Amino acid sequence: MSDSIDTVERAAGVAPPFLRSTRGALGAGRDLRRRLLVHHVPLALASTAGLLVLLRVRPSDSGFSIAQLASPTGDVALVLLALTLLLGPASLVLRRRSPPHTYLRRDVGTWTAIWSVVHVVVGFQGHTRGAFGFVRYFFADGKPLIDSFGLGNWTGLAATIIIVLLLVLSTDRYLRELKSRPWKVLQRLNYALFALVVLHAIFYGALRRMTSPFSLILITTTIAVLVGQAVGIWLYRRNDRVRASAPGARRDVGG
Repeated sequence: MSDSIDTVERAAGVAPPFLRSTRGALGAGRDLRRRLLVHHVPLALASTAGLLVLLRVRPSDSGFSIAQLASPTGDVALVLLALTLLLGPASLVLRRRSPPHTYLRRDVGTWTAIWSVVHVVVGFQGHTRGAFGFVRYFFADGKPLIDSFGLGNWTGLAATIIIVLLLVLSTDRYLRELKSRPWKVLQRLNYALFALVVLHAIFYGALRRMTSPFSLILITTTIAVLVGQAVGIWLYRRNDRVRASAPGARRDVGG
């Protein structure tokens, strides 16, 4: 029934309520062709360019190999993940609407997932043998690995599961079925995802060489997210107090 209603609303040129709330937010809006041009193409070009720059600053004396893409693809995914966490505070700073869901955040999240999966795939290259060779990343002699290498892999596995889950949920279908507030609660797993990614990088030795570009990216990105979130929380609470104190004002319960 909800699908038929949604179809009628689209045919009439009226967006469902959960989609109408994105008007005035950052990004290109709902139109797919415009999103491809304004969101996806720039994100694809920028992330690919970033990957090439990272490969350039860390050349290999033994020639190119797929395994060399592991760290750069991880850093590209990290920066995109950070961007998803900074779009909310940016909306508040720019005084734009900040609904629970925006197409810009969801499209950036899609590219975060793409580069994350690429990172996982290339990370296994050259280090696994046989169909179940990847098990050695997590177990040794029948016991879970809990050294830096093992913890790095366990945090990476948890992060991969979360990002795939978020990618599946980041569709109009699930937003319609779950409704805005429960959907937003699940999307807050993004914060746990960021923490897991940072731990994953640390366990893999990202802070052993502080002058490395990969270490600088991790540190800069983490600081940017922490500062951005702190600013966003402060602005949100300030705006909330202003709305609550305004005569006859009704609080926005949309999240």
